Amino acid sequence: MPVPHVIIVGAGVGGLAVAQGLKKRNISFSVYERDGLLDSRRQGNRIKITGDLKAKLMQLIPEDVFKVVEDTCASTFVGETNVNATDGSITACRVGRLPPGIPPPLTADRGLLRHALMTGISDFVHFGQEFDRYEELEAGTPGAPGVRVFFRDRSTQIAALLLGVDGSRSRVRQQLVPGASYIQDTDTCCVYGKTTLNAELQERFPESYRRWLTIVRDEAPLTQNIIFGDGPVVMVLEACHFSNRDVYPHVPTDYVHWGIMFGRSMLRMQGKDLDFVLEDGAKLALDLTAEWHSSVRSLVELQDAPLTVGTRIYSAPLKIPAWNPSAVVTVLGDAAHVMSPAGGVGAVAALHDAFGVVEMVANENLSVESIARFEQGMRGLAETLLQRTDVASRRMLNVGLPQ
Repeated sequence: MPVPHVIIVGAGVGGLAVAQGLKKRNISFSVYERDGLLDSRRQGNRIKITGDLKAKLMQLIPEDVFKVVEDTCASTFVGETNVNATDGSITACRVGRLPPGIPPPLTADRGLLRHALMTGISDFVHFGQEFDRYEELEAGTPGAPGVRVFFRDRSTQIAALLLGVDGSRSRVRQQLVPGASYIQDTDTCCVYGKTTLNAELQERFPESYRRWLTIVRDEAPLTQNIIFGDGPVVMVLEACHFSNRDVYPHVPTDYVHWGIMFGRSMLRMQGKDLDFVLEDGAKLALDLTAEWHSSVRSLVELQDAPLTVGTRIYSAPLKIPAWNPSAVVTVLGDAAHVMSPAGGVGAVAALHDAFGVVEMVANENLSVESIARFEQGMRGLAETLLQRTDVASRRMLNVGLPQ
């Protein structure tokens, strides 16, 4: 079987995991990322790498890279606390219990995970290279069967396979699945941020909220629910404690990661007005929590404001429509099946996809049939995770995902 060259568009967690998998199997690759630097944009939520995914990741990436991933993960404490937002009372609290033989999940900071996945491949990752379009090579053309990739700087590259791992607004998907409308606005929004776990936060934000995963719930007042259809505002938070700073000096100070989810109707605005409000995530977080108990709200008052981001929540439907497969192009991760953060599994799905596509490239001849099988399996797993996300969204926000 000839060894192909693979072009990966997107240097997020999924794209870099694919690159490491190809490197481990001695398959040629190049990664192209539109951002100028690895840390150009603010990074999102932490990622839970559980038993089956942990096993896949160990198979996927080189051993030394996996060690860096493990060493730069935060400590994991399994359990959950539920808190009433307006009075700060604990409404539920329980230690988590794992099945026999199942280790605790890894708790990965998204930015640190990307740094770890850059280990040993920096020469093959090209920043500031924005994908424009691709062209499948016709039979008889040099490089065929394959694909020519065009970038915004007018440069081109040829590969046997193009992988679009370029996020929810994927340009690769826009060309592969023209007119695709299955990615939908869920009518919900999220503001996510970080608060440094310094002495002031430890004094104001109780330790009982920082033990493990904590869910803070703010119920809509009755008439606001009746008249406007307002639902709950929910904050999901978890403290992240790191070690090994002597070996990895880029590991950050301990912090609490948090995300606030809510139905967009409660902002009473749409379109550009909504986007304008979401741009100032730090201010919006303070507005959303204005009536919360001071002990809970201290987390937002002490936020690292430049790191706070507001965004609309988009999602693939519970049943992802199939598209006509190509022999030389496919998409994965958010580019194929973006998910609401309510389920906490978007990056998990991308890492599963990375394992699947590398196995396909390494063990099968590239063809319409092999890529169709990969895509079918990818959609099947994504639909399982979307079902979980739908349950979480309904329980947290009283809003289901698109059907």
